[in-house]
Amino acid sequence: MSLKESLQHKLETQTDHWSKQVESLRAQAEEKMAKAKDEQSEAEVQREFSEKIQALEAQIDTAKDKLSEVKDSSADQLDSLKQRIDDWLPGKN
Repeated sequence: MSLKESLQHKLETQTDHWSKQVESLRAQAEEKMAKAKDEQSEAEVQREFSEKIQALEAQIDTAKDKLSEVKDSSADQLDSLKQRIDDWLPGKN
């Protein structure tokens, strides 16, 4: 697997992982909303999950931008791009 393919795979895998987390959080939010006793409880649930989902969606958008950058990069740009991606990805430091 080439460096470019490896970077693409890393970013796609991480994006898929975050997308699944977003789906899970939305399901949890729906469940908690159904159990909420009043509008204040619903608002608290909405706020709690909205922040988490927005943060993950921002990470997904950034990963997609980096993926486009990888796809458009030349071979001599890949080493520095790899370092930036490795530093950015969670748990890879």
